[in-house]
Amino acid sequence: MSYPPTDEQQSAIDGFKTGNNLVIEAGAGTGKTSTLRFIADAAPQSRGLYLAFNKAIQVEATHKFQGTRVEAKTAHSLAYNKFGRPNQRKLNLGNRMRAADRAKALGLNQAISASARGAYDSRRIPNHVSVRLVGEAINNFCRSGAREITLDMVSIPDQLMLTDGEADDLRNQLLPYAKKYWADIINPDGVLPYTHDFYLKQWALSDPKLDVDYILFDEAQDSDPLIFSVVQAQTHAQIVAVGDSNQAIYAWRGAVDAMANFEGDRFQLTQSFRFGEAIAEEANVWLDLLDASLRIRGSDKPSSVWESKVAIPNAVLCRTNAGAIGEVMDMQRLGISTAISGKGKAIEMKNLAMAAKSLIEEGWTRHPHFDTFRSWEEVQEYANEDDGADIAPLVKLVDQYTPERLISAIENCVPEESARTVVATAHVSKGLEWRHVRIADDFKVPSKDEEGNLEVVPPADLMLSYVSVTRAMRHLDPAGLSWVRDYKRALALPELGTEWRRRHLEARNASRNEMLGAA
Repeated sequence: MSYPPTDEQQSAIDGFKTGNNLVIEAGAGTGKTSTLRFIADAAPQSRGLYLAFNKAIQVEATHKFQGTRVEAKTAHSLAYNKFGRPNQRKLNLGNRMRAADRAKALGLNQAISASARGAYDSRRIPNHVSVRLVGEAINNFCRSGAREITLDMVSIPDQLMLTDGEADDLRNQLLPYAKKYWADIINPDGVLPYTHDFYLKQWALSDPKLDVDYILFDEAQDSDPLIFSVVQAQTHAQIVAVGDSNQAIYAWRGAVDAMANFEGDRFQLTQSFRFGEAIAEEANVWLDLLDASLRIRGSDKPSSVWESKVAIPNAVLCRTNAGAIGEVMDMQRLGISTAISGKGKAIEMKNLAMAAKSLIEEGWTRHPHFDTFRSWEEVQEYANEDDGADIAPLVKLVDQYTPERLISAIENCVPEESARTVVATAHVSKGLEWRHVRIADDFKVPSKDEEGNLEVVPPADLMLSYVSVTRAMRHLDPAGLSWVRDYKRALALPELGTEWRRRHLEARNASRNEMLGAA
């Protein structure tokens, strides 16, 4: 390395030299990758494995660990030779099989009727929905550390609007089909679609032993239970788990915080190299709300936090896909070249708009967000209910602009390297950084509940906000999260709750109108 380690980094290096397992809590921008490189340099004779989250990170890590005995690999690449290559024929088939053909292969010959015990009425579940739920159960099994498919892996979506009894009945009926699907997966002559996650699960179930002296387990706070179970089983190797428990933003898809569940000597990295003190202070507000043990110290770089209103940022970070689509349309109205960040994210957003178009025009779609509805009117009604709050912003966009205009806006985006502004969801932004960042206005503003108590923001939302405000290098426009300090005060003085929320919503709308009015 071209510079010496900080005191915190040196402590972690010394801890590694003891041979004990380590857990390194690394705040946003605090140099965790350089710390891991220092660790690799401290063990020149030992074989190390850097376990990468995806292929892009693997490629980047391979470059960063050049000159050491650390090899960067994804879990899929470790599993491929033994289980992926022998199943290449099935991998080549992809997911092209129609839902009707999958149902036939599974023996799902008629719609399933879900009913509560002792009830006369029943809900008929269309075959294509049942096939999707079976596939999702398999995906849940593949992400888990379990050795068998169990009833709780069969998820029933709220959109089906089943009673608890009906949902339990449907789970019990779908479980045998999920087991049948897995039997087809492990059969070399199987005919059902086969994915890369399937051979990864087969590899994990084979109880592999990794031929290395130590493992650098990065992003450990968002580990799939499957990968965590494999790493935990490597008792012959020294484990270095690195991450930030306050950035554990993928629990909604089954990820576990290995940082909290892993045994090892604990160290912290608190000195941020990404941003200065002003942005560090903003990050610490969210860490305070999370009651985290970690606080971040800013570097001596200049940084600022204020609502810049009409200034055009390098990146706009959104909570939802719908919010991102809305920001894209706003930027394009201003004549600003705009990109959508994240591999496949633009396609994901376009598919949502196309599904809405299909539902409006044809009364059906196979998109998992909408395949349980028979008309757009049903979607609109569901969006007005509490359970439909997550899709309400998208429904509002479709109704305001039409699916065709949303599709056109997405198609008119440019590559990131050519864009003046990048629009990203907060989840996609993790691990990225930009000079000037604005937080979009689709983050929820807490309100009072029916008893008049100020709503407590869930930890998952606090973590997503913390990730978002720590992406800026020079300037942060907190915009959609600018309410946080008043929220902290309102928690202590509940009578402030209603007034500050009204004021922040009005300010948010005024800021948005001011930006668009400058066009």
